[in-house]
Amino acid sequence: MEIIELEILSKTKYIKILREAMKYFLRLNDYDNEEQIFFMELALNEAIANVIEHTYKFDENKKILIKFEIEKNIFSVHIRDFGEKINREKVKSRDLDDIKDHGLGVHIITQVFDEMMWKDINEEGNLLILKKNLGTKNGNN
Repeated sequence: MEIIELEILSKTKYIKILREAMKYFLRLNDYDNEEQIFFMELALNEAIANVIEHTYKFDENKKILIKFEIEKNIFSVHIRDFGEKINREKVKSRDLDDIKDHGLGVHIITQVFDEMMWKDINEEGNLLILKKNLGTKNGNN
């Protein structure tokens, strides 16, 4: 099992650091499907942006914990915040026919990752776990 953990403040400028860290973590673990890495970066970007906007209401002094993990070709991203518990029933993709310039984050995440789930935690906050089967060692399915 390979793991890396990071903590950032809830500032949108730090999302780029997480994207780069994820990209290099995958590459260092012999996953080189650049197209899939790009889409995973985009999905991660959306997930973190949602925490910053919807959970923390753009408060830049809150923390977000991120863990990247690979075990038996399953890549997991754990995103932990310390805001109000979310209403899982309200977290869904909007109708794609409803043309807007925002609101596609959940759709992008569910298209890129094989699994998107919230884990119940006893403390305050939320834990989102995204999982993707990386397929063969070099990332080509």
